[in-house]
Amino acid sequence: MSDDAAAELARAVTGLAAETGGFPAARRDGVRCARCATRLAAGDRVAALVAEGHDGWEPVTFRCPEHAPDDLASLTGVHGDDQALVDATLEPTGTHDPRSGFDPDGLSLGAVDVREIVRGPDRGPSRRER
Repeated sequence: MSDDAAAELARAVTGLAAETGGFPAARRDGVRCARCATRLAAGDRVAALVAEGHDGWEPVTFRCPEHAPDDLASLTGVHGDDQALVDATLEPTGTHDPRSGFDPDGLSLGAVDVREIVRGPDRGPSRRER
């Protein structure tokens, strides 16, 4: 992974609503670790699997630091999509949801560190690389 690709992804993911699967943005009561169901709240560090969808990068799942995966291969068996593993802090910044407007209690991703990016083999360059 190039430094440029990591920096670009970190910018794209910073500020994303901490939501998964189209559910409303996580509120101050937090998100749950996909492995142990520990509640992760504002200020907590998380490992997040993010995937590039039609509208840009979106969080797919979260893990607590204790259950953070070593790499993408140990987190997901799905291949062919553009995916990344990032570490981030849950921040109580409020979030904007196009369906329901601004949620002042929404959590977003901040202080993003990119660990790994995997581009799908059949997709060619991402929209950002074209």
